[in-house]
Amino acid sequence: MTKAEKRALEKYPANKTVFDKYEKQRYAFICGYIQAEKDLELGLEDIKTIDKLLNQCVDCSNPYQEVLKRFKERKEK
Repeated sequence: MTKAEKRALEKYPANKTVFDKYEKQRYAFICGYIQAEKDLELGLEDIKTIDKLLNQCVDCSNPYQEVLKRFKERKEK
């Protein structure tokens, strides 16, 4: 069972009767969860951007925090 399926069952428990009133909601939840995971995963271009930002932020007092801030700003654009 995937993480998405487990979370869907938590939110919409399975009904052991003939008619499962939450089946469609669980399916939609799982599809949305999987899409959100895909949207949030880092790709090669993201890693390259983070590397460039880290090189720019070497002299910052907290370079990792600054890289995260700048990366989020770029992703929002």
